[in-house]
Formats: sequence, structure tokens, C-alpha cells
Amino acid sequence: MSTATVITVDIARPNSRAIARAVTALSDGLLVVAPTETRYGLLARADSPDALDRMMAAKQRPVSMPVAVFAPSVHRIPQLAILNRQGKALAEKFLPGPLTLVLENRSKLAPPCVQHKKIGIRVSPSKVISGILEQVTFPVTATSANLSGEGDAETIDDIVIALRDSVAIYLDGGPLTNTVSTVVDCTVDPVLILREGAISRFDIESVAGVAA
Repeated sequence: MSTATVITVDIARPNSRAIARAVTALSDGLLVVAPTETRYGLLARADSPDALDRMMAAKQRPVSMPVAVFAPSVHRIPQLAILNRQGKALAEKFLPGPLTLVLENRSKLAPPCVQHKKIGIRVSPSKVISGILEQVTFPVTATSANLSGEGDAETIDDIVIALRDSVAIYLDGGPLTNTVSTVVDCTVDPVLILREGAISRFDIESVAGVAA
């Protein structure tokens, strides 16, 4: 039987104590599941090899598969990545929102956050995520809270069944059924849509200036 700690949060007005519990766990290198604007994310210190190993083991995901990183705001993206013309246009139009930008890395992070000199960046409008990011001094991963190859779970109960005690804190914001983020590689011209999600291919290509 799982002994995971599940804390109910109001996604519109998250309790400061719940946020503090998550921040403490992350600071200690432990894993946290928290609601984004789309589905639940699995959070870990992106600058801690031990935390990343723990996260990949929990997901049963090989380190060769990349995971994204949260940026607190669009203005903070350049601390982690090079925001080129296409990336800047997409960021200004769609972020914060359900978009993952794959950009040229400029951080000191290691795999799985950085693969082939590229890094995926998410800027989430989730008040839970922003509340956590406001209180940490390190980058945080932005990957789905599921087992590798499995679908995105909608409820904390389903995630607890999958990840169990590998996660220290589960922040339960209720069922999340929104479409996952669109993933766009901006390091190539024209941009390459790696996964079409909440933002359509048409909208991405229109903003990025892709010829018809």
C-alpha cells in the first residue's frame, strides 16, 4: 500500500503551506507531482543528478529521452536557452501557455534536460507551478507525471498508482483533462513541430513564419 503524501490544492488560489511543502521536497532532491494548466507534471531539481536519476527511474524512462524545464517567465528564458527569432515570436504569442519550445541550450544542465545541445522550455500559467518557481533558487523539470510510454493521467489517484512512493509530495488539484502542450523545435528553420497539442500546427506555423 502506498504511503505517498497527497495534499489537496486549489489551483486558482493554492495554499502557501502546500507550496512550501513542495518547495522543501524539491530542495531536498525529492520528487513532486503538481498541476499545470494542461495535465500533471513531475517536478525535480534540474540541477541535481541524484534528483534527475530518481525522476527517470520513477518514470522508467531512459536518460537518452529529453525532459523539459520550467522557466518562471518569458523574460527568464534567456538564462536557460538562446531565444532566436522563431522562438521569440512563438513565446510572445503563446507563453505563458501550453507550448514547449526546444531551443539551443545555454544552461549548465546535463542530460536528460539537455540533449544534443538543445533544451525544452515550458512557461506555465499554473498558479501552483508559478508559486513553486517563485520560491526556489534552482531550475525545475517540466515532464509528464506518468510512466514512460503511458498516456497522460487525469487524476492524482491514477498517478499515485503508477508512481507510488517514488514521489514525496502529490499536490492534488482535481481532474485535469486539458490537451497537452505543443512541442516545437525552434533550432531549425522552418520550425519543426515534434508534438501537436493544445496549439494547432496552423497557429504555430502562422506565427513562426512558415511558408505554406
